[in-house]
Amino acid sequence: MQKKDHLHHGHRKRKKAQFLKSGIEHLPEHEPLEFLLYYAIPRGDTNYIAHRLIDKFGSLVGVINAGFEDLMKVEGVGDNAASLICFMRMFSKLYIERQAQKELESLFNSKLLKEFCTALFIGALEEEFHCLYLTDDLKLISHEKICNGRLGEVNIPVRKITRSILERNCSRLVITHNHPAGSCIPSRADVDSTKNIHDIYKKMEVDLVDHIIVGRDGVTSMRENGFLEF
Repeated sequence: MQKKDHLHHGHRKRKKAQFLKSGIEHLPEHEPLEFLLYYAIPRGDTNYIAHRLIDKFGSLVGVINAGFEDLMKVEGVGDNAASLICFMRMFSKLYIERQAQKELESLFNSKLLKEFCTALFIGALEEEFHCLYLTDDLKLISHEKICNGRLGEVNIPVRKITRSILERNCSRLVITHNHPAGSCIPSRADVDSTKNIHDIYKKMEVDLVDHIIVGRDGVTSMRENGFLEF
């Protein structure tokens, strides 16, 4: 048993050195997951567990997005491993969001805006609708999740958005929502809802800067793609 543990220890040490030297971008998906599991499973072969997880959830992204209870159903995954994977999703979302926010606050552009909005929906399993509140010179003041549900099927809480606009003394607005199981191309309901929101806040002299849609296949700026020609 001691010899087996020694072999695993040597393998892990070599893997750590390899990752630190060469990175993980070029590796097959199971290897970074195998490495992550070292920190939840102190002894034993995490390679087969990584393979089982990817077989179960389809990809590394699928594993990271999986819920705690679903992860626990996979052979070899215990409380520590499931908790670590869930934490990685939350940590990744926080890092990307904070990094993008820092850049967005200093330099507003469409690329940064799309990156920021994409980060908001990491791990989201249903449609969510968010607002970003901006100053005259397009500095980000704050953002908030407004509601869940498909545009056109859910009543956008206009009073809530209006209250936030007034509290923040904001003059420009970006809205964003996701299509977790579909394309980033705007639907008819998306276009109609966007026009309605534009018309409501135009009366308050608040400019709708953009509507960003995040889908499984990418991200779309409705302004860049000609959907905001009001």
